[in-house]
Amino acid sequence: MTADALSSPRTAISIVFVTFGIAIGALAGSMPSVMRNAGIDAETFGLGLTLSTALTVGAMSVGGQIARMASNRAVLLTVLPAFALSLGAYLTAASPLWFFATIPVMGLCFGLTDLFMNAEAVALEHDLRRPVYMGFHGGVSAGVGVMAVAASWLSTQWGTWAVAAVAAAMFALSWAMVRRSVLARPLAAGRAAQMGTLPNKVPLMLLGIAAGLIIAAETAALLWSAKLLDELAPSLAAIAGLGAAFFGICNAAVRFPGDRMRRIIGEMPLMLVSLAVSICGFLALGLSGSFLISVAAFASVGFGLALLIPTIFALSARLVPENRAGALSFVSLLTALPRTLAPLAFGLVAARLGTAFAFGLVAVGLLASLGLILTFKRKGHGA
Repeated sequence: MTADALSSPRTAISIVFVTFGIAIGALAGSMPSVMRNAGIDAETFGLGLTLSTALTVGAMSVGGQIARMASNRAVLLTVLPAFALSLGAYLTAASPLWFFATIPVMGLCFGLTDLFMNAEAVALEHDLRRPVYMGFHGGVSAGVGVMAVAASWLSTQWGTWAVAAVAAAMFALSWAMVRRSVLARPLAAGRAAQMGTLPNKVPLMLLGIAAGLIIAAETAALLWSAKLLDELAPSLAAIAGLGAAFFGICNAAVRFPGDRMRRIIGEMPLMLVSLAVSICGFLALGLSGSFLISVAAFASVGFGLALLIPTIFALSARLVPENRAGALSFVSLLTALPRTLAPLAFGLVAARLGTAFAFGLVAVGLLASLGLILTFKRKGHGA
């Protein structure tokens, strides 16, 4: 790779996506250790995730208004340092009070980073005039896959502070790359700058509700996988991050060639097949009591969910090219209810009926998402 390629906007945003994946992997792999260190149970952790998710969705929902005042570059340069600090504080929480003090701030940073890195990625795909968007999300998956198993090992062998240190180093690199290579784009203006007059609201609504159910499923697979495997085989706690690791690795295996698949097969057929695979994977998690089968099921879920949210984001941004961040913000607002309630519901079900049973119920939400995507296709918006 040449020096120009290393300093290109595409490379810089790719590193931000990888760092985002590392943050998710750190959460997933360290989850059992964080719960033990903070002295909280599954139900309390679910409440914390609900609070965090509410802030994440809230941040993404106001992103369209932020886009009228600040560029993607400016937002990322502001939020990445705060993200690193809040993630480190969460990972090292030693009491329920500290856990609940840090997790909302982290959720806020997750939302802003997610929205504006995606808005910049879609804009870069438009600049390059060829499909590259799935490759960015492949970086997220790779980051999750590597960091999830690394975090479970580091947190049990060294402590969660070691996980925080690794993540902080990646955030520092991301910030430096954005500052050096990403240019400020013109701010949103005119009719598309206002949420009240945003074009194509009906198809965006269908995509947004479907996305909320899919993201709820992704969150469950990532953040509760280590807990399920820890329950199935406590003696293998140091590798409980394998579920999230396989999920991330399988995500990456599909996402990196995903742009070629979008071009050859079409986005809608890919989404329908992906949903079918995901539903089968979650049903397997609910019915199996085997460590190995559950790890394989997480891999299946990783394959199935890989292209869904990136495709929904790409479709949404194309519906409002004048304000991509605004379109993503509107879609994110509609994900609020399922994303916010799902962690609390999952925690309650896991505490009372078991983590495996809770995973089985996720398949029901994905069936509803399948219906919404089919409706979007019938209205003539799907390829």
